[in-house]
Amino acid sequence: MIRLLAAVSAAALAVAAGAAQAAPHRTALTISTAPGMAMKYSTGSLRAKAGLVTISMRNTQPIPHDVAIKGHGVHAKGKLVTRGGVSVVTARLRPGRYEFYCTVPGHEQAGMKGTLIVS
Repeated sequence: MIRLLAAVSAAALAVAAGAAQAAPHRTALTISTAPGMAMKYSTGSLRAKAGLVTISMRNTQPIPHDVAIKGHGVHAKGKLVTRGGVSVVTARLRPGRYEFYCTVPGHEQAGMKGTLIVS
């Protein structure tokens, strides 16, 4: 009986260890809109590890903004928020270069974008 319990315990630990190794890496990044009315984010570049990447963007401006990620077949978008709101986007990303940007028409073209490098 003791050997059976030991074997069951060892198997359970092995399964738990395998599940922990299989869990994707998670990266949480925080940005905001640029001060004033500039069509920019607080940074133009971000870095993350491959896996689940979340970008939270606080809107400090009176006009609506959001944050989205695109590249390598990924198109993920956070909600549109006004001053004081937080737009959050999460995507599972492989290593490579992606773009984070505002989807409000004209904002990306005006410079509200940046590069996200995933390693």
